Amino acid sequence: MLMSAGLELPEVVFGHGFLTKDGLKMGKSLGNTLDPFALVGTYGADATRYFFLRSIEFGSDGDYNEERFISTVNADLANNLGNLLNRSMNLIRKNCDLMYELDSSEIDHPFRETASQLAMLVPKNLEQLHFTGACQPIVEYLGQANLYIAEEEPWTLFKQGERERAVRCLCTCLEVVRVSAVLLKPVTPMLSDRIYQSLGFPEHQWQDLRWSDAEWGGLKLGHKFPTPVPVFPRLEAPAPVA
Repeated sequence: MLMSAGLELPEVVFGHGFLTKDGLKMGKSLGNTLDPFALVGTYGADATRYFFLRSIEFGSDGDYNEERFISTVNADLANNLGNLLNRSMNLIRKNCDLMYELDSSEIDHPFRETASQLAMLVPKNLEQLHFTGACQPIVEYLGQANLYIAEEEPWTLFKQGERERAVRCLCTCLEVVRVSAVLLKPVTPMLSDRIYQSLGFPEHQWQDLRWSDAEWGGLKLGHKFPTPVPVFPRLEAPAPVA
């Protein structure tokens, strides 16, 4: 048809799989259709985009379930990412007067090497439309940082007089969050912007992020943070209509 109309043929054609809801095909007769506009209106574009790119391999069939949607987004974005940022920032506020007391480029931790690896892996997977493969390693990276802060217990270290170790832990975790915000920008752009705002970066920096910004070392000695605010509240299912 295109040739007969004298139109140029596409070089690449993308095809997606079928989407079911609660394990069933969607249809008007079943009354189980999924309205994407309502979904975004209820939970936000970032959460919606993240769930489908994170949970369903592009080109394969997938299933939507509201409970799984909420559980996945809360676990990865509210708990894994949001809580790590909130916990670290509140401890910085309480013990460091909202001041970054190290230069992250001088922090020698395995997270640094992982950041360099992710800065290459995530763009490559996105370019190849391997969206789950782009999201999963970021989730694992944040999970490792949560494990690190839980094991180090900087809140206890401050009380025990081990200030240097506590500060190093918090500065490391905040740099992990910053790197993750850059890597997640194509998937959760509004959340990434809020994270950069929460970290005290000027607007031109979080609006013009590049893959190169995912390299370790973005937070500098003496960087001042604003008062911490939650960046991603937990999702809750809307109350049923009476």
